[in-house]
Amino acid sequence: MNRQRQFLDLTGDFIASLDRDYRIEFMNRSGRRMLGIGMDHDFHANPMYANDFHDDDNLHILQEEAFPQVLSTGCWNGTILFRSLDGSAIPVSLRVLAHLDEKGRVTGLTGVGQDLRLQQALRTQEAMADRILDSTIEGIMVTDSGARIQRVNPAFTQITGYTAEEVQGLTPRFLRSNHHEQDFYEQMNATLSEHGRWQGEVWNRRKSGEVYLQWMSISALRGQEGKVTHYVSVLHDLTEMRAKEAEIEQLAFTDPLTGVGNRHKLIQTLNHELGEEDTKPLALMCVDLGQLSPINDRFGMRGGDQLIRCLSQRLRELTGSALQLFRLTGDEFVILQLNSCDLTDIARQAVRCIQLLQQPVTLDGEIIRLSPSAGIALAPKDASDADTLLASAQTAMTAAKQSGRDSYRFYDEAISSAMWHRLMLEQQLMLATQPDADLGLKLYLQPKVSLPDGQIAGAEVLLRWEHPEKGLISPAEFIPLAEESRLIVALDRWVFARSCRLLQESTAAGYQLPRISINLSAKQLQEPDLVEWCANTVKRFGLDPGCIELEITETAFINLADTVLERLQALRNTGFSLALDDFGTGYSSLTYLRRLPLDVVKIDRDFVADLCQDERAATLLQGVMQLLDKLDFSVVAEGIETTEQSALLHNIGCQVGQGFLFHRPMPADEFIALYYHEASSSC
Repeated sequence: MNRQRQFLDLTGDFIASLDRDYRIEFMNRSGRRMLGIGMDHDFHANPMYANDFHDDDNLHILQEEAFPQVLSTGCWNGTILFRSLDGSAIPVSLRVLAHLDEKGRVTGLTGVGQDLRLQQALRTQEAMADRILDSTIEGIMVTDSGARIQRVNPAFTQITGYTAEEVQGLTPRFLRSNHHEQDFYEQMNATLSEHGRWQGEVWNRRKSGEVYLQWMSISALRGQEGKVTHYVSVLHDLTEMRAKEAEIEQLAFTDPLTGVGNRHKLIQTLNHELGEEDTKPLALMCVDLGQLSPINDRFGMRGGDQLIRCLSQRLRELTGSALQLFRLTGDEFVILQLNSCDLTDIARQAVRCIQLLQQPVTLDGEIIRLSPSAGIALAPKDASDADTLLASAQTAMTAAKQSGRDSYRFYDEAISSAMWHRLMLEQQLMLATQPDADLGLKLYLQPKVSLPDGQIAGAEVLLRWEHPEKGLISPAEFIPLAEESRLIVALDRWVFARSCRLLQESTAAGYQLPRISINLSAKQLQEPDLVEWCANTVKRFGLDPGCIELEITETAFINLADTVLERLQALRNTGFSLALDDFGTGYSSLTYLRRLPLDVVKIDRDFVADLCQDERAATLLQGVMQLLDKLDFSVVAEGIETTEQSALLHNIGCQVGQGFLFHRPMPADEFIALYYHEASSSC
C-alpha cells in the first residue's frame, strides 16, 4: 500500500479518496500542495471533509449532481471550484469514481483532478496577446520556418489591403514592389540567418498596386532544439510619417511669403553640395530687387509683400528646373546653379534675371519700376564652404549696386568685366539682326574668278560688323558668340534676306549680278521651316532660287540626321544650288559626296596652301579633281594666294578659284562696281 501511495505522490494530478460520509481518507502530495494541506497532516487523527474545500454553490453541485451520479453510474466528470485552506479559489477538472465492494456496493469515492489555474492563465495570456496583436497599429505577420504566412493582424490588412484569408499559406514575396534588386533580399536573408534579426526600410506594394515605404523588423523564433520555427515581421507604414516630416521641413525651410526655400534651406543645400567628395562647380547669384524701402513707405507692408510675391514668381519662371531659388531677406533672393562651368551661360542667366526684374509692375494702379543688381560667386573657385560662398556673392552684389544698379558683377572683377562685355555684345548682335536695325552689320562679297582668264565668275557673301560705337568687330569674335547663343539662326537669315535685297536692287538698277554663295550654319540646317522660309524669301524679292548658291560646311554633317538630308534635297528641288564648303578637312568626305545632293565642291584653303611645297599634296588633289569631274561636280579652290598655286590648280583641272591673289572681301557696292567694270572692259 505504501508503494502505491508513492506512485500516487509522483503524479502531478490531484488525487483524493473519500468514504461514504465524504470524509477524506487519502490525498496525494499534489492535492495537499494545491489545497494548502501540510504533508504531515493525519486525516485519521484530524479528519477533513469535502465540504471543507468548497463553498455552498460548489458543494451543492457535488451533493446534488456529482455524488448521486457516481452512486448510480459509478463516474462523474466536470469542472468545479475548490477552496484552499487560505481561501484561494482553484478551478479543477475533476473526475469522481466509485469504490465498490464484492457485492457491488459503493464503499467510497476517489477524485482525480487537474489544477486548471495554469491553463486558464495561459488562455488569459493568449487572449491578451490576441487583443494586443489585433489592436496594435503596426502590421504583424507570422510565418513558419519556410516563410509561409500563418497569421496576420488587422493592421496588416489595413496597411496592405490583403485579408488574412487571402494571404494564408503564401510567402511575403507577393508584396514586393520591384524597387529592390535581388541582392537586397539576399542580404536580408543572410542577416536573418546569422543574427536572427533584420530591420530596415523596404518598398512594398499594396493590393491596390500603390508602392509605399515601410519600416520592417523581422525576428526568428527558435524552438528548444535551437531550430527556427517561426518568423515574426512587424511592419510600420512610413507614408504618413514621411508626409509629416515633409510638412515640418516645409515649415522650417520654406519662406512663407513666396513659397521658395529660405536661408536655412540654402545653407543646408550648399553644405550638402560642397560637402561631396567630388564637388562639382556651382554658381551662386545673389539678387537685390532694388530699393524696396520706398515701396513699403508708399504702399505699406502689404504692398511690399505683393510686389515680392510677383517678382519671386518671375524668378521662378526664369529658374525652372535647372536652377534653385531661395529668399534670404526682404528684397534679396539667391539663385543656385549646379554643374556650372560655362561662365557665359552664367552671365547670360544674370542678364535675363535683371531684365525680368526691370519689367514694370502695377501696384494699386501705379506702375513700379525697380533697378535690380546681382552678384555671382563660383565654387570651388571663390569659396569651398557655404558661408564664405554666400558672403562672396553678396560682396559682388554690393559692387553691382555701387556701380549704378541694373547690372551684375562676378566676385572676380576680371571675369565680371569680360562677361559683361560679352553679354552686351550678344545683346547688341541680337538687336542688329532685327529687320530694320542699323547697328553696322554689312554684307561683304569676295569674288570667285575663272582661273583660265581671271574674270569674275561669282561671289561669296561674307558678314562684317562695323559697330557705330565699338568700331569694327572681328567675325572671329561675334560669329562664335552667335553660335553659342543660337543667334546664328537669326544672323544667317539676316544675311540671306539682305543678299536677296541686294540682288533685287541690283536687278532694278540694271545690273545683273552673277550667282552669289551664302553660308548656312549647322544650326540653321536643323530648323524645321528652313526650306519654306528660303523659298518664301526669294519669292518675296522676286528672285529665281537658281541665282543663289547655299554653302554648307563639311564639319556640319557629323552625325548627319536623315531629316537634314531631306531638307537639303528639298532646297535643291526648290532650285537652289548646293555647295560643300571646306572639302578635305573632315573624315568622311567621300561619304558625303555620295549622300549629299551637291552641285559644287569647294577645296579647303589648307589643301591649297601646300600644293607648291608638297608634291604628294598636288598628286592627291589631282586625283580628287579627277574624281569630282567624274561625279559631275563643279569645283572651286579657296585660299589662292600665289600665281604658282593658281597655275598648278588650273593645270590639274580646277576652273574656278577664290583668294587674296585675286580679290579680298569688299563691300557690296565695290563688288558691283568691280564686276561691271570688268564686264564693260571685256566687251
